[in-house]
Amino acid sequence: MRALVWEGGSQVAVAERPRPAAGDGTVLVDVAYCGLCGTDLHICAGEHPRARPGIVLGHEISGRLHAAAGGLAAGAKVVVDPLVSCGTCRPCRSGRPHTCANLRLLGIDLPGGAAEQVAVPADRVIPVSDAADLRLLAFAEPLAVAVRAVRRSGLVLGQEVAVAGAGPIGLAVAACARLAGAGRVLVAEPVPGRRRLAADLGFETTEALAGGAAEVVFDAAAHPAVAAGLAGAVAVGGRAVLVGVYGAPAPLDLQALTFKEVTVIGTRVYSRDDLRVATAMIADGRFDPSPLITWSVPLTGAASAVDDLRAGRGVKLLVEGAP
Repeated sequence: MRALVWEGGSQVAVAERPRPAAGDGTVLVDVAYCGLCGTDLHICAGEHPRARPGIVLGHEISGRLHAAAGGLAAGAKVVVDPLVSCGTCRPCRSGRPHTCANLRLLGIDLPGGAAEQVAVPADRVIPVSDAADLRLLAFAEPLAVAVRAVRRSGLVLGQEVAVAGAGPIGLAVAACARLAGAGRVLVAEPVPGRRRLAADLGFETTEALAGGAAEVVFDAAAHPAVAAGLAGAVAVGGRAVLVGVYGAPAPLDLQALTFKEVTVIGTRVYSRDDLRVATAMIADGRFDPSPLITWSVPLTGAASAVDDLRAGRGVKLLVEGAP
């Protein structure tokens, strides 16, 4: 079968791979769409600490069951939960498998979904209705990150929110905050095209965080310049929510955070319930990811589309498996 593979260095190619097999607690999913994100770009730049050359990319997956399994018929539409936890470490035993000490992901540690088929642990599929739009549901995974971030923020109706970063996650966070009742949502983004997209979606925009007026600030950029200004952007008694993942330690004004009694909240990926909520939000029309999806390309054109994504010529890329 064809698959989008990171070959090492900065090389990405569509290559032939053996078709995966079901068994030993796994099911086969015929991939409809697979989204690629910033994590995939880090992998393709050789910057991810766990990914190894030869990995099939992609962890934002929607598709159909290849064969009947778990009470679902062959061809049933599903969204894939790409998180694979060990089940035995302390976080897993305490009911937090998404923070597993040995957490693995499809598309990073295991073959991903930018392919015609993917093998998935049987308990990692979320069924959706026959009427569901699998193209839109490929965005359920990044939306789940935003759902979790807003849930953990403790956002109260009417509070002012600022979001650093107008990529897919930042814009999804801003949309979830608006749905959760934020009184004002400001999106900070230095890239003009992304800032225009945020404005088109109805958000106030600025080039950088500043001012200290927001009661909840979400860092979806994970950039050292954002970390340096985070304390100044949060109101006294507010919350700073770290959504993006920093690849290295970054400067943070701990004195200002202390004097302003700011609560700093970490958030990691999402729980299964967060992904179910995100899936339902898209399926029932409460969240429409269409404006964030720049391209849908067949597998044959996926490698060149990755180059476009690297160059910043879009927001979200979907690779078509077998729509």
